[in-house]
Amino acid sequence: MSLVNFAEEYSQLSSTEQQLFADSVRRLLSDGLIWREDEQDRRIFAWLVRRIDLVRDYLAVAGWELHYAENLHIFHVFHRDGSHRRRFNRETTLWLLLLRLIYAEQYESLNPSLTRYPTTTVSDVYSRYGEFFPGQTIRKKGAFDEALRLFNGLKLVRAPNSKALRANDPDAVIELLPALEVIVPASGIAALAERLAEYQRPNSADEEQE
Repeated sequence: MSLVNFAEEYSQLSSTEQQLFADSVRRLLSDGLIWREDEQDRRIFAWLVRRIDLVRDYLAVAGWELHYAENLHIFHVFHRDGSHRRRFNRETTLWLLLLRLIYAEQYESLNPSLTRYPTTTVSDVYSRYGEFFPGQTIRKKGAFDEALRLFNGLKLVRAPNSKALRANDPDAVIELLPALEVIVPASGIAALAERLAEYQRPNSADEEQE
C-alpha cells in the first residue's frame, strides 16, 4: 500500500477507529505483543483482527513487521534489523529457557490441569534448575525473583490467583502463557536442552539476546 492509499484509507476511519489505531501502534511498540486473553488488550486485539493490513502497512514503513499467531491469539512485532530486541543477562536467559522447556513438556503431558495453560511451581522450577546446575539453586533465588517480575510484565507467566509471583514461596503456582511460544518458537525446542547444557560451561557468555 502506498502512503497516498494509506492516508486515504486512514482518513475514512471514524474518530474512534483512529484512536484505536493510535493505541494499537503504541501498545505494539511498547509491549511487543497484544494477547486476546489479557483484559487490557481485548479491545485493541479485536480491532487489529479487522484492520491488520492497515496497521501492518503503517509499521512496515519504519521497518517493523506485524505478525498474527492466530492459534495463540497473539499479535506481535519485531524490527527487521533486530536492534529493538530486549537483552537478557545470562541468568534471566537461563530461567526463560527452562520455563519454555517446562511449557513444552506440560503440553505433551497427559496429566490433567486445573488451569487453561500449563503450570508449574516454584519448587519444581528449582528442582529442574538443580538438574542442570547442581548445588547452585539456593544462591540463584534472587535472580529468579527478578526474572519472574520481568516475565510477568512481558505476559510470559502469571499467577493463577492473580497474586504476585514470589521466588521465596516454593508452593507458588506459575501459569506458563502462550507468549513463550512467540519468544522461543516450537521449532527451537529440540535445541533448548543443548543450550542449557552450554550454560554449564564456565566460559559461556554472560549476555544472551532473546
